[in-house]
Amino acid sequence: MNKKMRRMILLTVALGVCWLSQSPARAEDLDGRIRTLEDELTKLKEQQVELKKEATAAAAALPTFEYRPGNGLNIEAGDKSWGLRATIETHFRYLFEAGRDQQGRTTGELMGRRFRPGMYYCINNCLWEIETILDLDGFGTGNGKNSTNTATGSMLHRGAVNFHAEKLNPWLPTAQFGMDVSTSINSAREGSSSTGTQAEYDLLSRNTFDDGRAGQGMVLNWDDRPLNFLGIPGRINRFQVAMASVQDGDDGLSSFTDRKDFVVYLGIEPFSQLKNKWMRGLKFEMGSWFCNRDVRETLTGGNSCSRLQIQDLGNGGRQTLFDTGGNSVGDGLAPLLMPGLTWEVGPYTLRVAGGFQSYADRGGTTGKKRADMFLIGHDLFLWSPKGFLTGSATTPGSILFGTHFERTNASCETAARCSTINGGQFHRDRILLREWDLFYFLSPRMSIGPSILWYDASNLRNDVGQAGYNLGLCNKVNGGNTTNCRPGTGGDWVDVMFNWRYTF
Repeated sequence: MNKKMRRMILLTVALGVCWLSQSPARAEDLDGRIRTLEDELTKLKEQQVELKKEATAAAAALPTFEYRPGNGLNIEAGDKSWGLRATIETHFRYLFEAGRDQQGRTTGELMGRRFRPGMYYCINNCLWEIETILDLDGFGTGNGKNSTNTATGSMLHRGAVNFHAEKLNPWLPTAQFGMDVSTSINSAREGSSSTGTQAEYDLLSRNTFDDGRAGQGMVLNWDDRPLNFLGIPGRINRFQVAMASVQDGDDGLSSFTDRKDFVVYLGIEPFSQLKNKWMRGLKFEMGSWFCNRDVRETLTGGNSCSRLQIQDLGNGGRQTLFDTGGNSVGDGLAPLLMPGLTWEVGPYTLRVAGGFQSYADRGGTTGKKRADMFLIGHDLFLWSPKGFLTGSATTPGSILFGTHFERTNASCETAARCSTINGGQFHRDRILLREWDLFYFLSPRMSIGPSILWYDASNLRNDVGQAGYNLGLCNKVNGGNTTNCRPGTGGDWVDVMFNWRYTF
């Protein structure tokens, strides 16, 4: 072996020894780097979790927005400490009323039947709710100027506070107090003004209880309560007890009387939890209004049961069909009782309602007054994009047909005791109303369609300027001082209206 070869071997051995001596150090350095990367990765994961928690907390703190057709837009804080809901109910009509213009009748005029923006303010998960609704329509509906600019009223439709005590205990009611509070008496008498077909309430309650708006008072509502504890597979739709000045005063206006009006209402759906479609849609209800007449109440013009007056539903200018005259009712209770039944099955709804009201004799000189009514109504969804006999108020393209019949009787019992009422021409009246409606839903809760109302009254005053003449049933004679109708003439007439309705 030469020298050169030996040197190569020695150099290789030296390099090997050197490499072997450095390998543990390099391994240790690699492990350290791996541990460092793992530590950094752990820190990044922790930071990511923290950022996610912060983002989730920030998102939870942001207000939520929810819109439901017919219930408005609800804005609520993430912690439910406050909430705000905005709604508006709108209803416009083109009127084609039978009778004479300049006499409270109109043809081809557009009127705003309802224009009601509303705001609901919630506090502490809506334990407290402040309700504010304005009523900005006219045409004799009692707010602002009426259609003939002869009277004014408040534009406030609701100004009340609701304390939802049921959130504290399910047995407790919702307590409403304030001005222009809301009371209930019967839902079958109309159904729904925004999703049903019938144009207005029945003639009797429309002229007395109307929508139950009260100038001031206190209302207790037990809504949507189950009946399981009684072994009944249903629910209480609403149980209400109220002490309020129904249809008396505006915006908390005082009546200056210690006598109070009371309302008691119960609506029950006894089979709502059953799967049987023929039974679960049944609803029974009973409403009662005990109007406490006080003949001393003159500062506000007398309360709403100071007279028995029946007017038609003509929005251009409502015609008086029967009237006992102002302050013609004596002291005491004037109860209105209204039982009702509603049956919903598939696309069909049946409504049956009755009404019975009596008034006290004022000092035994003018006689008692009584009125009663009977109503039966039908609503049927004829078609929707899903097919025949389907549809709903929230399904665009749905077609809804409705009809109803009602009979109203009003009397002051004997002609001798009521000789001055209705011009001495009659002391009792029978009024029939037949109605047909057809609506097409353009979008959820928005519908258009016509309504036809056919009236028939057994008696009407024949004087110039009274219903018989105004409705075109009589003509002037004797130089325009009288008409050619007999006293207390009867007759029929037809009103037509085209509707556009929407509830946000």
